[in-house]
Amino acid sequence: MNTTVSTRQMAPFAAFLGLSMFLSVAEGEPKAPCCPTCVKKVVSEVEAPKDTKSEAVKKTAPKAVTDLFGSELKDAKGKIVSVDALADKVIGVYFSAHWCPPCRAFTPKLVAFHKEMTKAGKPFEIVFVSSDRSSKDMYGYMTGMKMPWLALPYGDKRKGALSGKFKVRGIPKLVILSPTGALISENGRGEVMRGAAVFDEWQAAKK
Repeated sequence: MNTTVSTRQMAPFAAFLGLSMFLSVAEGEPKAPCCPTCVKKVVSEVEAPKDTKSEAVKKTAPKAVTDLFGSELKDAKGKIVSVDALADKVIGVYFSAHWCPPCRAFTPKLVAFHKEMTKAGKPFEIVFVSSDRSSKDMYGYMTGMKMPWLALPYGDKRKGALSGKFKVRGIPKLVILSPTGALISENGRGEVMRGAAVFDEWQAAKK
């Protein structure tokens, strides 16, 4: 059996061996070299390749998306979520409110559509822009309808800017944006009713 260990293999832990021998002598133990089998074991541990696949790569939302929504969004429980959660995703901007009957009729359909996209592994997320009369009403609407998406924080000044930018004259309204924040469609509400295939059309049109 070949028990030879090359100088190159010894290099990564030469310092370790030197320290080990120094301590042995200091403690009155006989100075003896490490056995080749132990050396090989240490070499294999030192030179083992790093598993980069297990490390998640942090994605960042583009500036255009951050300009639209700010750096922080909220989930249905009011927990802060970074806008980076929108990175590389087609974005639905949902203007809605609990007091609006057409909104309450459409929201369950949108929830079902969102769940279908998630199950299919489609890069899609929604940002709810509330017109509710209070924060309590907004979060009550989100939890009551089991909205699985994110929301602009209640009272955020960007709501007015978003409503103006996308010409919101009535609700519900669903605007579809590309991952870069570019407009794809202002008629997301009607398009969602056509079914899951519409997502491929949005992706093909993304800018």
